Amino acid sequence: QDTWMFPNILLLHPEAARAILEYRIRTLEGAFRNAREQGCEGAKFPWESAATGREVCPEEIYGAQEIHVTGDVLVAFEQYYRTTGDQQLFREDGGWELVRAVAQYWCSRMVWSQEEQCYHIRGTLVGKEGRSRAAVPGTKRCSSFLRSLNFAADVARDFSIPVPERWVDCAKKVKVPFDAEQQYHPEYDGYSPGEPVKQADVVLLGFPLMHPMSPEVRRNDLEMYEPVTEPAGPAMTWSMFAVGWLELKEVQRAQSQLNKCFNNITEPFKIWVENSDGTGAVNFLTGMGGFLQAVLFGYTGFRITRTSLRFDPAFPDDIDRLKVSGVSYFGNKLKFTITKEEIRIRVTESPPGAPRSPLEAVLAQSGQRFPLREG
Repeated sequence: QDTWMFPNILLLHPEAARAILEYRIRTLEGAFRNAREQGCEGAKFPWESAATGREVCPEEIYGAQEIHVTGDVLVAFEQYYRTTGDQQLFREDGGWELVRAVAQYWCSRMVWSQEEQCYHIRGTLVGKEGRSRAAVPGTKRCSSFLRSLNFAADVARDFSIPVPERWVDCAKKVKVPFDAEQQYHPEYDGYSPGEPVKQADVVLLGFPLMHPMSPEVRRNDLEMYEPVTEPAGPAMTWSMFAVGWLELKEVQRAQSQLNKCFNNITEPFKIWVENSDGTGAVNFLTGMGGFLQAVLFGYTGFRITRTSLRFDPAFPDDIDRLKVSGVSYFGNKLKFTITKEEIRIRVTESPPGAPRSPLEAVLAQSGQRFPLREG
């Protein structure tokens, strides 16, 4: 839920997003126990979760190896923090304790490679769940771990809490696999170009992880994995390829990827299934969430950053207008009306007692600023 459903909920219903994060805080004690059972410090969130935060997945390998979920949880906390400025959740309601515990967990899983002079994360699962490559650090997971540590350090600084040197060192030296010669991110160390992959994985570095990379590398990642991703794989995959191509303004390529999502919708009630051949999970919320993100973050170009809600729209020639209402940002409600000629932003609601709409729209290239006032 943290990667696929949460961002849509956050942008339109931040109060519901807060409730999701409060659930994670309530189950933190279970996450502490999960980590201890792995011989680690901090907190590990389960692959399948219930009331206590303990692992309830019936197949042990997933609970043991799908540790990237813990990074996904912290990305959700970061997105909420950057979008709402709700410090109460972190200062008073347990958010900081969770952030700190996740950072401790990642650092306790780091192992130093004397040969490469960098850290690896031990025991991560890449590619197809359960296959023998379980101990190889996956690139997406490494990027998620790096983002977790950087966010934990940011929150500590915001609250005037000393940042542990261990966090800084691990974030600086963790290895995120990258092929400098071919200018792309291998799925894992030892990946051979052309080897099949199950689902969207490396392409998540560009979005939602927003791992720093050039447009050339972003394109190369998409080009590398699009033809080798399993056609009948999980439904959320093609929406992430669509977001990537929209980011690069390759609108037709994006449309061709997004259209694949419809293969996972079954009749007569339009129920989403995990795989396009009808197998896997039914009423597949992950696929629905990915599809919604292609619309909400793909066509609009919305990106949640440290200092702003960026937007850079792109949509096909047969669409002449896109309206998105109820976008929440720091307590304000915004309505975006986007055409090929202009973008209009209207503040429809401001937080009670706040100064009259302190928001501004800033043009990235010129730096020109436009105050946004309610009404």
